[in-house]
Amino acid sequence: MFVHLIRFAQDPYIKLTLHDGEFDKGGHHRGESVRTTTKDNAGGTCSFGESFSLNKPENMDVMRVELYDSNTAAADELLGSIDVDLDKVYSDSRSSRQVDRQLELVKGGRSQGHVELRFTMKA
Repeated sequence: MFVHLIRFAQDPYIKLTLHDGEFDKGGHHRGESVRTTTKDNAGGTCSFGESFSLNKPENMDVMRVELYDSNTAAADELLGSIDVDLDKVYSDSRSSRQVDRQLELVKGGRSQGHVELRFTMKA
């Protein structure tokens, strides 16, 4: 994962959460969730270089990508997010097992930067 931010983030990390399209309802609408390590003092551009394996249940067809700025004195700040349609990613992976995406992170209708993700499909 590589992140380029329009807005400066001192200590960014990314959280990935599978969901059924009803993320904001919480509870059973959300599935497995993972997060990267925090990149201390990273500034506006950083590379995470981390891999995760998620088991996608049949009803979890969307992945929420959230970028946070870690804070020690207060709650972590959500800088931006985007939902990824995993059915589209899967469809695009039929000719190649890997699919790269550059995604725009948005908060309050405004772009906050971009994240680059590589999806590798397994049977």
